[in-house]
Amino acid sequence: SMVMEVVQGEYGDGGETQELTQQPDTGPETTPPAQSGGDEAAPEATWGRLICLAPEPGIHELKQRQCVMGRTTNAHAQIQIDDARVSSSHCKIFRTPEGAVQLLDCSSNGTYVNGKAVGKSKLHILSSGDEIALLNPSAKAHEAAGGGGGKPTHYHYLYQDLRRYATSPPGDAPPPSQPQQRQLPPPLPPPLPPPQPPPQAPAQHPSPQQPPPP
Repeated sequence: SMVMEVVQGEYGDGGETQELTQQPDTGPETTPPAQSGGDEAAPEATWGRLICLAPEPGIHELKQRQCVMGRTTNAHAQIQIDDARVSSSHCKIFRTPEGAVQLLDCSSNGTYVNGKAVGKSKLHILSSGDEIALLNPSAKAHEAAGGGGGKPTHYHYLYQDLRRYATSPPGDAPPPSQPQQRQLPPPLPPPLPPPQPPPQAPAQHPSPQQPPPP
């Protein structure tokens, strides 16, 4: 009430008094959602990306610590594929506490990185730019399996590590052109001694001419 009286006394306008008195009331109500939103945004930072190259292009953002790729019957799989040849949990991509990104092959029909089979229950360290294939990418293996019932030969993804782009901007570091310490000019060389004139030969006075004898 004291705030209302002071504002009314200075401005004499009831409308401004309502706006000023509403700010302290709405402040505490809006603060908790903002804090909770900030806490939830931290683990949802995108650290990687899976770009589907075949059969249909698409992008899958990696925000959780672990990403499961599997069949559509697995409700816990972040990337679901409608293909009976794909295992329920075909492979898992996860981050280790040390920061490395690894792929765990859990499939029966194979997971391939850069064309090489990982092997069931084996790990493979991923690097940005690695190509991941669910099922054998070889066309011969696809034909030997009976063509897959009209399904694609394999499911092709490209892994991209986004953490390298989250470095500090170069503007924080001082530019190399500006020296951090002032450099003193080099000392001047000692003054040269004044030049000495070259030694002069003694002057030869011509002998007086004697008059010829009479």
